[in-house]
Parts: sequence; structure tokens; C-alpha cells
Amino acid sequence: ISMARQPSDVLAVHLLQKEAGCAVHLPVAPLFETLDDLNRADEVVRALLNIGWYRGFIQGRQMVMIGYSDSAKDAGVMAASWAQYRAQEALIKTCEEAGIELTLFHGRGGTIGRGGAPAHAALLSQPPGSLKGGLRVTEQGEMIRFKLGLPEVAVNSLSLYTSAILQANLLPPPEPKQNWRDTMDVLSDESCRVYRSIVREQPDFVPYFRAATPKGAG
Repeated sequence: ISMARQPSDVLAVHLLQKEAGCAVHLPVAPLFETLDDLNRADEVVRALLNIGWYRGFIQGRQMVMIGYSDSAKDAGVMAASWAQYRAQEALIKTCEEAGIELTLFHGRGGTIGRGGAPAHAALLSQPPGSLKGGLRVTEQGEMIRFKLGLPEVAVNSLSLYTSAILQANLLPPPEPKQNWRDTMDVLSDESCRVYRSIVREQPDFVPYFRAATPKGAG
């Protein structure tokens, strides 16, 4: 559910399925995309898990999608990346406490601003425990031919995902130290402030962006 902000965004889809008489109840994954939405993702999921009939629907499994492109456009790459990391940490804790298996769904790929990175390194950079429930990921359209275009390339891409998942679960990365977190909080806040001051408050930014963008690129 794109731009999920509150529990009702998820519940409405379950209601729609019920009213439509769906024979098979489809899983519903909220997609948290903006900085504010990422910061309260665990609050939304916790509220959902406190609803008895909702827990019956999901049968012990919850999928959550982490947004990369829109969060980077909203707050800048630095602040967005740190918010994505913290959101995953909080979701892992919330679901573990509730006895729910969490699968994180990543909508990433392409440019750095859209979450693009080498698959193996990207997975190992996630919080400890984030791959216990497996992995679900989308590949952006322009990247499909590079990662899945040929049988040999597809096998290699899947091998990178598989090896990273095994390594992350068998040899999980260390949790960030508190002084690392403090540093990241400062860097995140300052980078977001500067980014937004340019993108939102600088009157010449949009004209410059349009002038610097080749025709037809958008």
C-alpha cells in the first residue's frame, strides 16, 4: 500500500477484499515512503498487531515494504538511509515481541537515490535480524536486463542474494554502538535540514533543475 501512514490504510484493503468476496485472502504490505512515515512505521504495525482479528488474517506473518526513492526525495539520501535502517530495527523488535514473522520488502534499485547498490553489500548493511524472515525485493524496470536479462546473469544475481542472506543470518553484522548512533543522528538531522533548505526553500532550485535536465529525460 503506497504511502501508508496509519493502520486504516492497511485495514481498508482487508475490508475491500472482504466486501469483494475474494476467495483467497491476499497479504497486504504497507509501504512506508516518507521520512515521517518511516519514523513511525513500527507504531503503525504495532497498532495493527494489537487487533485480534487482524492477527488472525495474517496468520503469524507480516510483510512491510521499505521505500527508498520517495524518502530520499523527501529528506535526502543520508537522512533517508538512516531512517530506513532505524525503521527496520524498530519493526524487527516489534514483530519479535509479538511473535510475528517479519518479511521486509525492499523497493530499491537503479540509482543511489533510489536505493541502488551492489546486492550483496546492500543486504549485509541491513540491521541484524532483518533477513530472518527471508527477503522480498523489486528490481526497477531499467535494471532488469542488467540483473535478469540472461540466464547466466539471473543465476549470478540470485546467487548474490542467497549468499548474502546466508551470511547475514549465520554471521550477523554487529549492532551499531551508541556513539555511532549519536553521530548518525546528528549527520542525519543536519543533512536533512540542508537538503530541504535547497530543495524546498531556494526559489532558484526548480528553474535550475529544469534548465539542467535534458529534454525528454523526465
